[in-house]
Parts: sequence; structure tokens; C-alpha cells
Amino acid sequence: MSPEDLKFVDEAVAEIGRAPRALIPILQTVQNRFGYLPDPALRRICEITEITPAAVEGVATFYSQFRRRPIGAHRVRVCHGTACHVKGAQSVTDALRKHLDIADDDDTDAEKVFTVEKVACLGCCTLAPVVQIDDVTYGHMTADEIPKMLRDFLELAERG
Repeated sequence: MSPEDLKFVDEAVAEIGRAPRALIPILQTVQNRFGYLPDPALRRICEITEITPAAVEGVATFYSQFRRRPIGAHRVRVCHGTACHVKGAQSVTDALRKHLDIADDDDTDAEKVFTVEKVACLGCCTLAPVVQIDDVTYGHMTADEIPKMLRDFLELAERG
């Protein structure tokens, strides 16, 4: 991390507080800035607060809102709610991961363009199975339609 990045962490801690009760707001602030929780930022938090490394690690890994790895430029959420599950959400997720060549132990493609996440419900049950890329929703998805969906989204994103 750059000195400016560590200065941001220092400023966040100075504003939020150094006590253990400040941990979640500090982590939220750091993640909002970097898109994930970089290890150097976490070490810095422990150096300048009363918060232990064990507490930081416990909170950062317990809550699903926190990421320990960088996120892609675009967030791909695949609904796995009941309707989507029944209509093939897992095959859509598998096809996305395969098409983007995402390793089993990761959720982001090597180019850091897309991060694929399973979500409980997107509230679009009549469109099952549903995929949402950023704010664009695609319904009635199948594994075969994944390449077309990604091309369509990138074209939309390019046009703004």
C-alpha cells in the first residue's frame, strides 16, 4: 500500500475511534475505499488502535459483507432463491465461472473484470433464473446464454 493509502487508514481511525467497538465501522470505511480489506490496512489498524489482530480477523472473516480479496470491476450476482434454484441457478453459476475461467477457490476472473456471487434472492422470481450484473438484470437465463449476456452487458457498460 502507498503512504497515501495508509494515511487514509490513519485518518479513518482518527475519525471513527481506536476502541474495539469501532472495528466494524473502520472495516466498512476501509472496504468502501479499496473495495476489499487489504492486509497492510488491517495490520495498520492493529498498530494504531486497541483492536487485536484476532478481533480484526474474526470480524473480517465472519461477516459476509467484508471481502479479503480485490473485487472485479463488475459484480455479477446469481440468484439462488427457491424459484431460481429450481429453474437451474446452479448450472448458470457453473457456466459463468467456467466461461470466465474462475478457479474453484476464487470468485473473480483473472482480469478483475467480473466477480461472481451467489445471492439468496434478487426479488425477480418470475424471471427465474436471474442474473444481475451491477444494476442490469437478466432473466430466464440458461448456461448457453452466458456468453451473450456478458457481451451484451459489456456493450451497455461501454455506452454508459
